[in-house]
Amino acid sequence: MAELEYLSEHLNALLASLSDAEKRKFAMSIARKIRASQSQRITRQQNPDGSSYIPRKNLRGKKGKLKQKMFMKLKTAKFMKIEKIPAGVTIGFDQRVSRLARTHQEGLIDILKYNGRTFKVRYAQRILLGFTDKEIEMFEQEAFNFLDKN
Repeated sequence: MAELEYLSEHLNALLASLSDAEKRKFAMSIARKIRASQSQRITRQQNPDGSSYIPRKNLRGKKGKLKQKMFMKLKTAKFMKIEKIPAGVTIGFDQRVSRLARTHQEGLIDILKYNGRTFKVRYAQRILLGFTDKEIEMFEQEAFNFLDKN
């Protein structure tokens, strides 16, 4: 997140000249593009650094059928939300799936119940939300394009 702080300082002076309505419009347009980029990266099953997600342990279901890729529903706009806040916007997951997303994002231990038994399972870290270098460049380019229009 250090790169975002640098980017914030870098563009703060440029964005200070915009009205509040223009800032909100800019923030929402950037948030939509970043959400789309994050969704595409989740589809490719990649971490922000370009490495692949660690594969799930049981790739096949009960009858030998291959399971669906991980997080296919999680990446949709229904669950990956853009929220307006006074300082700008945030991109995060809906409350219903935020626990699952956090468990994978941070590689935490979760408790599973199966056939009346309880198991503690450590999940591999799979970074769902994070900025790639390409997204940071896209953000800078969009900021300059937006400022040129205004």
